[in-house]
Amino acid sequence: MRTEPLLAEADALLARGRAHNAERLLAPFVGREPENVGAWHRMARARLDLDDPAGALLAAQAAWHLDPYGAESLFWLSRSRSRLGDHAEAIAAAAAACREDPGNPRLHNRLAEAQLAAGLPTDAAEGLRCVVDLARYDADLHVTFGLALFAVGRPLSAREALGRALAIDFGHTGARAALKKFDRAMSTAIDAASLALAADEFAESLRIHPGQHGPRRPGPAREALGHVARVALVWFLAAIAGVGVLEATGLLTAPSSLYLSLFCAAGTAGCVSTLARPPR
Repeated sequence: MRTEPLLAEADALLARGRAHNAERLLAPFVGREPENVGAWHRMARARLDLDDPAGALLAAQAAWHLDPYGAESLFWLSRSRSRLGDHAEAIAAAAAACREDPGNPRLHNRLAEAQLAAGLPTDAAEGLRCVVDLARYDADLHVTFGLALFAVGRPLSAREALGRALAIDFGHTGARAALKKFDRAMSTAIDAASLALAADEFAESLRIHPGQHGPRRPGPAREALGHVARVALVWFLAAIAGVGVLEATGLLTAPSSLYLSLFCAAGTAGCVSTLARPPR
């Protein structure tokens, strides 16, 4: 198989959240062509999406050994290290990537994420202060800047940063998730002392401790199950309402067992939908 079509297919699978399929596609390829740096990058991403940071680190290290000064190799090495709680190494790799490609906002964003995961929100906020002015078009960067600002006790500036992210990309899921986190954190802040405590707790929530892989992403099977359960719940509720209307108009006499079955089915669908929901 030619290299470019295979890597493009892996990219498409990863973009659709099918990391397992991407890993299965890439595994035999990197076995045949272990010198292909791009394939190792994608393998690292797939394994991170599958919540396998140790496997991702092996892939990232393979890429880094082949391309020790490549910004992309350093990026995936940093992400893998962060997920494993190896913060000094993660920050060093991200900083090296920024030196190799100083104009790339994605790399500065990775460095700030690594600093937040290490419990260094002040470093993250200071490091992004100038970068966000130069990369006003990058929504991800503004979201990370907002997280850092909130973690150092500047909630108004944090919301402004997220507002800029949403102005760039109105549907940005990271920005909207961050706003919900801000609201939860601020629900206990009534004065300066409680605001400082809320900021400290928020900063702690962003940290990744060694052995703690960080927020687990739901796999594609779990996402599909949740979607089916939500759709089924809507249909069961609609059926209950429809039977009720028909019975009220005299067009149908429904036995109580029908209602019981529909309510049980709706309850089951609701439970499955809740259990399949990604953790916050």
